[in-house]
Amino acid sequence: MLKIVAIVTMVVDHVGNILYPELLFLQIIGRFAFPIFAYLIILGVESTKKPLKYMVTLFVFAVVSQVPYFLAFGIEPFERLNILFSLLLSAVTIYFYEKRSPMAFIPLLVSMILPTEGSYYVVLTAVGMKLLKDTPKLGALLLFALNVQFVFISSDIHTQIQILALFAVPLIFLHIKNKLKKEILIPENSLAYLLKKYFFYVFYPLHLAILFFINMPLL
Repeated sequence: MLKIVAIVTMVVDHVGNILYPELLFLQIIGRFAFPIFAYLIILGVESTKKPLKYMVTLFVFAVVSQVPYFLAFGIEPFERLNILFSLLLSAVTIYFYEKRSPMAFIPLLVSMILPTEGSYYVVLTAVGMKLLKDTPKLGALLLFALNVQFVFISSDIHTQIQILALFAVPLIFLHIKNKLKKEILIPENSLAYLLKKYFFYVFYPLHLAILFFINMPLL
């Protein structure tokens, strides 16, 4: 359910950004997407038996997605790195955080140096989601502080609406409390397992490519 909500709201957000930037309500709906993806990264790092493979997969699809990303958003090729790079840095942070290693600070610093989408906000949101699972009050406080800042740092309504990402937190908290979970066993050698495992990785660059072609001016 969380993946479906995240994917649908992400598409709505990108449709609003790319095709209908004047329709603010589309981007408001889109505020639900990223917090859920940050939480899903936490689940991915915690559940994978091969963390290096998990991170390599994120990196490969981040590289693949960069072309449709800059084309869809009409920016220079490396003006901004797509969200998969940001989620990769988040995964590395959580991996080292679980090991209580000071190396966890390095991806955070990298997110501030490289032009990744969301910058440090993405990585710290992932940390907030981890804390929400382990220490709910501290996690909720960090997530509140991260999102309320947008009301004060900018007068642009498109930036200020980021505070609405907080409305995704109750949905995530329900999942943490096992209210949105249903175990479905899928054999690892089945097609359904592969689709479930790689669907989002493929869907992300694919939907950006589709939006780019839709938005292309007719010759």
